[in-house]
Amino acid sequence: MKKPHDEHFLDIDDDMLNFLEKQGEDCIREIHQSNSLNKENGQRLLSILIVGIGSSFLLLTQNRYPGFLAAGIAVFTVYWALCAVYLVIYVLSVRRRALASSTPYALYHAGYKEFDEADHSNFKSKGYTGAPSTLNILRRYRLVDLNEIAELSKNENSRIGKGLERVRIATILTPVCALIISALTYFFF
Repeated sequence: MKKPHDEHFLDIDDDMLNFLEKQGEDCIREIHQSNSLNKENGQRLLSILIVGIGSSFLLLTQNRYPGFLAAGIAVFTVYWALCAVYLVIYVLSVRRRALASSTPYALYHAGYKEFDEADHSNFKSKGYTGAPSTLNILRRYRLVDLNEIAELSKNENSRIGKGLERVRIATILTPVCALIISALTYFFF
């Protein structure tokens, strides 16, 4: 999606401003909730993988199984360990994220304190139709930041979702791989 220029929202009225602020904040909140849910599901999957890795490793160390079965268990253990590593690195790792709110100074820095009549005339020339108010200008410029935060959050959501989906598929395919290795080992060794 194309990033709006800084003055993109200057020409909107106050009702539209209120609507867009609410939509932007709601969008960011929903994306963060989705990311949290995906990470929670990833934590559950990691717990299952850890139990499966430990159990299969314990079976492997018992040394009571024929070689073909031990080969299948070894593949199962290694494959699930790789799934767990991928899950931790690509889904559960802590990353910096943009916040929907800002620090007071980031919102009201020195540039906003020094607005004068010439600045308000400049905003009017760029489409601003409201009363000469620093808050009204600040809120319109903040919409550009909200849009950028939402886009970054959507990209993060997509990354987490794809990573979780890949691990789930690999986890499901692990027993099939273990059976194939067991069968090949049984018939050829």
